[in-house]
Amino acid sequence: MKSTLDLFLSQNSKAVALLGKLRTFLEQGIALGVNIDPSLFGKLEHVGEHLADGKLKIALIGGFSEGKTSIAAAWMERLDKASMYISQQESSNEVKVYEVGDNFVLIDTPGLFGFKEQFNADLQAMEKYKDITRKYVSEAHLVLYVMNSTNPIKDSHKDDLNWLFRTLDLLPRTVFVLSRFDEVADVEDEASYAQNLQVKRNNVASRLREAIGASEAELAALSIVAVAANPFDMGTDYWLEHLDQFKALSHIDSLQQATALKIQTSGGPEAMAEQARKSVILDVLHKELPLAVENDQRLGAEVERLTVINRHLTRQLDEANLQIQEARIGLRDFIARYFSGMILRTQGLTLETFAEFFEREIGKDGVMVTTRLQNEFDRQLNGVSQELSRMRLSFDAEIAHYNSTVVNFGKQGVSYVIKGNFINNGSVLAARDGIVTAAKTLGLDLTKALKFKPWGAVNLAKNINGVLAVAGLALEAYDSWKHHERKEAVNEAVKDMIANFNTQREELLAMVNSDTFQANFFPDYAALKVNANDVNDAINTQTQLRSQFQAWRESGELIEGEFTRLEA
Repeated sequence: MKSTLDLFLSQNSKAVALLGKLRTFLEQGIALGVNIDPSLFGKLEHVGEHLADGKLKIALIGGFSEGKTSIAAAWMERLDKASMYISQQESSNEVKVYEVGDNFVLIDTPGLFGFKEQFNADLQAMEKYKDITRKYVSEAHLVLYVMNSTNPIKDSHKDDLNWLFRTLDLLPRTVFVLSRFDEVADVEDEASYAQNLQVKRNNVASRLREAIGASEAELAALSIVAVAANPFDMGTDYWLEHLDQFKALSHIDSLQQATALKIQTSGGPEAMAEQARKSVILDVLHKELPLAVENDQRLGAEVERLTVINRHLTRQLDEANLQIQEARIGLRDFIARYFSGMILRTQGLTLETFAEFFEREIGKDGVMVTTRLQNEFDRQLNGVSQELSRMRLSFDAEIAHYNSTVVNFGKQGVSYVIKGNFINNGSVLAARDGIVTAAKTLGLDLTKALKFKPWGAVNLAKNINGVLAVAGLALEAYDSWKHHERKEAVNEAVKDMIANFNTQREELLAMVNSDTFQANFFPDYAALKVNANDVNDAINTQTQLRSQFQAWRESGELIEGEFTRLEA
């Protein structure tokens, strides 16, 4: 029994490990977006429940007086009196379940054929018995079918044999045990034992062919042994004192070998786990994996295309950055030159030249200064901003195309979608209406940035123009006094204007030199840099996903390879 139990426990451990491997395989497939049938988890759970207790279940089937539990006690090598309590239940009409140690369960059924005779074939009683037997026996890993050696299988057993071996499909898990073989053969003579065993084996095979229509393959796979659990009726006490002789005469070792072989070849935990593995292989590896592999290859092509696009964008951004720096240098140079020139010219103004200078260079509310600055900013910035807008539109379109493509690959493709608000209203309007002035397109209106408000100079210019218009009508003395007054006013206005120009120059240079220059004047550049980094991170993630998928695929092929070797 020990070898059988050890083999079973080893199989059970391997089966539990296999179930864990299959469950992990399915969970990883789901995480990777592979279409996994949820019912597969149910199958694994069902098998897992059968393997959970890890105990070898042996069912004893036979007539009332065939000595089933005596054979079981000998098979388990529990001949001591303390263990013989098992045999006391031999004549019970109920199924008895015995916990034998930590790893073994013995299911003792009532004598099948004796039960039928005892209750006069009462239909209700028989159905109740069958229900009880079905419940326990169907869960057994091994069935010991104990028979009378004189007449192993009777014609009256036909219906019950069909129920056991066809309805319940117990034949692959059954070891046929010829009981009390010392009554039909000389168990001390190996030749007599072997000869009579062969005769009985042929008899059992012939009966099964007639009773259940057993095929030649089924007959060839039959496991039939002959034992004598109490040779010559010498009793337990005697055989406990002569264990070596008991083992030789009882031939219990042949039963132990047969049960070990049966566990190894059919009905064990590994067989159940292998059926679960087969379901996973058929449904996932043969049905879903080819599609997933095709999707992975197509996704790989899209990711590679996205990588090329992102590299191109990165190169474009590097070129744009150089252009931005050149524009920045150009603006610095212009601001410095322009305001220096304005200050120098303002310093040379006189009462006679002030009005003309003001109208030509400053204008009402400083409109001429603002216009010249606006034009220069547009000239320096428009080329770069238009290029960035085109880059934005192209990149958004590429991302939109990529996302729409990978989404078509189902759940597997969803993991590859690039997240983010790449298509926005601003980019659409820019494409539709064309690029307006760079500063305003980018959210910066220079009229708000410029603080040159020459109100005093404006009023002075108005007064000068007005006085000049009526100069010929004024009294010379009064005009001389007013001339002095206006000259003083011009000098004050010039000081204010120079101070204003200096302040404006400092503020504009500070704005151009600011760390926020790119963000203020080229928000698309900063946004595209972020997008490029995000896409690069996404590509790295997608590359990892593909590596994980490849590892998952290889683990699936390994599972299939192991199964194929077992099937061979």
